[in-house]
Amino acid sequence: SSSMYVADIIAKAKQYKGWSSLSLNKRCSNINKLRKAIVKNKDELQNILKSETGKKDFDVFVELFGLLEHLKEITKIAKKSLKPNSRNAGTMKSKKAYVIYNPLGVAGVISPWNYPLTTPITSISEALLAGNNVILKPSEHTPLTALFIKKLWDEFVGYEDAFNIIIGAGDVGQMLVNSKDIDIICFTGSTKVGKLIAEKCSETLKPVILELGGKDPLIVLKDANLKRAVESALFAGYSNAGQTCISVEEVFVEDVIYDRFVKDISSKVRSMSAGYKDDMEIGSMIMESNCKKVREHISEIDQNKIISGKSISHKMYIAPTIIIEPPEEARVVNEETFGPLISIRSFKDKDELLSKIHETGYGLAGSIFGKDKKGINEILNELKIGNISINDVFTHY
Repeated sequence: SSSMYVADIIAKAKQYKGWSSLSLNKRCSNINKLRKAIVKNKDELQNILKSETGKKDFDVFVELFGLLEHLKEITKIAKKSLKPNSRNAGTMKSKKAYVIYNPLGVAGVISPWNYPLTTPITSISEALLAGNNVILKPSEHTPLTALFIKKLWDEFVGYEDAFNIIIGAGDVGQMLVNSKDIDIICFTGSTKVGKLIAEKCSETLKPVILELGGKDPLIVLKDANLKRAVESALFAGYSNAGQTCISVEEVFVEDVIYDRFVKDISSKVRSMSAGYKDDMEIGSMIMESNCKKVREHISEIDQNKIISGKSISHKMYIAPTIIIEPPEEARVVNEETFGPLISIRSFKDKDELLSKIHETGYGLAGSIFGKDKKGINEILNELKIGNISINDVFTHY
């Protein structure tokens, strides 16, 4: 049964000491071996990633490049941040104080379907560098990419029991969360499921890392470079067909330049298209259920407020779309959309802007475009958002 299979994998990971006994430098060396193996097999990896997600070639490249850069940099960071270091012993002048970082044990990583390469492998690399054994449950909808990485790990790195994969739906992920032999959980996915995991882990004070949903705003101030703001909104809103937790889903434009912004971005959107051909900018949706939700968000809006590009006739492709001044009660305003859909609203002053942004309760990431540093900083200081880029998008990632 699946429960016996998962229990066996967890037991092996709990007992295995071959990885945690390695020095930090040796663990870093092995992660570098994995990175080189990925480079060596990048063509096959990219084909697998594209075939199971329908991503455009550029989105596949960005995901691969982002992972390789992370693996390169995280080993440098690990060598500095995980090495033993001394502490001031305070008034106890004759004593020495120092910190040693020991692994927690077994890390359970539950990853989503939208980035089946970057999201899980960045998480497992960090857990492995810290000396933990790792069990990864990739999304059951996109497991092939992770399985290929496991193959590369076994072939080029070894230490097979340090990194294992279990395949299954939510019930398999729940087994990881519930297990007393899993010492930390790292979950990337919906806010709804994240809350359930946090609640369960709280019962035993099990450490948990959560990266959940977003409704990320892009703010355009009156002195912004309009061309850059438009291009950035489109790039951040439509990359990976909008299926990114830090996608720009909402654009807030200061009223004095609002009409110009809407005119410029509308012209761009009308010229764009979704499909499988190379000259079509937007790729496939990955999940049919998510595709349905995006279409529902669009269908609620008055047609006069919708501007869209083109799309091939296929249930998994959605034309790039913008919605002008959606009603406050609309789902597109209050829920994460996770598709090639951007809403645009105007604001008169900082108070109105902050009120609209904070209404959703999300605060994962955002962007501000403008030239007045003082004005930007005033907004920054009051935004309840974790990561913010200035005159750019995605750079905080």
